[in-house]
Amino acid sequence: MTEGSLPAGNTHAGETARVGVVGAGYWGPNLIRNLAELPRSPLVAVADRDPARLEYARARYPHVRFYSELEELLADGEVNAVVLATPAELHERHALAALEAGKHVFVEKPLATSSAGCRRLMAAAEAHGRVLMVGHTFLHNDAVRWVKARIDEGDLGDVLYLYSRRLNLGQVRQDINVVWNLAPHDISIMLYLAGQRPDRVACHGQAFLQKGVEDVAFLTLEFGAAPGGTGARRAAHIHVSWLDPNKVREVVVVGSRKMVVYDDVDADHMIQVYDKGVDRVPVQAGGAAASDPRERLETFGEFKLWLRWGDLTIPKLRVAEPLRNEMAHFIQCIETGQAPITGALNGLEVVRVLEAADESLRAGGAPVEIDWSAT
Repeated sequence: MTEGSLPAGNTHAGETARVGVVGAGYWGPNLIRNLAELPRSPLVAVADRDPARLEYARARYPHVRFYSELEELLADGEVNAVVLATPAELHERHALAALEAGKHVFVEKPLATSSAGCRRLMAAAEAHGRVLMVGHTFLHNDAVRWVKARIDEGDLGDVLYLYSRRLNLGQVRQDINVVWNLAPHDISIMLYLAGQRPDRVACHGQAFLQKGVEDVAFLTLEFGAAPGGTGARRAAHIHVSWLDPNKVREVVVVGSRKMVVYDDVDADHMIQVYDKGVDRVPVQAGGAAASDPRERLETFGEFKLWLRWGDLTIPKLRVAEPLRNEMAHFIQCIETGQAPITGALNGLEVVRVLEAADESLRAGGAPVEIDWSAT
């Protein structure tokens, strides 16, 4: 199955989504709230093993049915879609059970903890003709989509490199390291903005708080050269940390014409576009650029390199809550037959990069080649 299409056996288009959420702990309440507030409120059930979490949800959504086990929710004949907000190591098992019960499935990131697990879920979704979508929330973020549109329209020129920082003091996890916890967000953004898969990944990290559980990591994703560009390979750099004094959620895209900073923490300056860069100016036979007054610059071959400083633009964007966009998209895919933007193939691509990062991490940061031929 390829992205942009649904399984050949899909027959669900036109049915009304009736959703059950599994997991009412850390992230689950956000999913529950957004589903409850969507038009026609598709939320019908919630499951969690913690009675206190169920009571918390019951007080806010008394019209919803509550279960203490996944199996009970899956047996509810009214529920035809499941949203999973359970620990990462349970994603594959829970999603497979839901698909085999004939439910459409949304899984919080990562889709699974291995690429083999992702492929098993893709096969199950294909066999049962169900929607399978992964929670790469930032691909439903209006600001990120605005940046992508500018790239696709050529406003930035060729994308030369990208980098991101996702830092905070906590939330420290014990079950997975910071790469699997935080980097899926940035990997999904980088693949989306670059418009291609990386062919090499390197990762360095340190475990300062818990032995064997990295809390700080630096990833480098290497891509092929931009079509029609200079021929240089493009790169994306990702810094993730649970151990930093500041909360930072930033993505920077450096283009040959313009540069963009996306700051998810600064609501007033979420997007900043810099009309600046370095231009290569042709040099005449006499060695001087015909119209370039900056004669003090060095000449390299037949070109001069000179800095270009233009305007800083802060566009005014109408930004909806990304999670609301994401849940609305899941419902739309169920009810119309539309293929998810963040479907199973997208989930597999991100997990494959995570696996390569893990392999590099265990090899002391040595680059790892990714073979995409089986994807």
